[in-house]
Amino acid sequence: MSAHWRLALRYAAWVSVAAAVLAAGIWFLSGPSYAWAFGYGVGIGLICFVSTALTVSLITGGSTAAAVTVGAASFVARMGFAAGALGVPAYLGLWPVVIMLAGFAGVYVAENVAL
Repeated sequence: MSAHWRLALRYAAWVSVAAAVLAAGIWFLSGPSYAWAFGYGVGIGLICFVSTALTVSLITGGSTAAAVTVGAASFVARMGFAAGALGVPAYLGLWPVVIMLAGFAGVYVAENVAL
């Protein structure tokens, strides 16, 4: 396993543990819908973060133009996934949006601190 995959999986494990503790506190203070919305946001953030390791593998794994192109396309796809996965529930009003976005943003803040 390459170094960037080890880093991504180790980080995802740590953030998952921290998010579970925070979600339990949110459940206690605000109720289950807020906790589930927070967990959903964190989950989408973690999927996006771990997929970064896939993008790096694709870009650095091959020296051909096709490998680099697929890697660049996976970056665009990852951002589209995040926009859709967060935007659709927000638009439909499925659960509290601010706490969902806080979970997603928290993953990115923790990512920048960890890296």
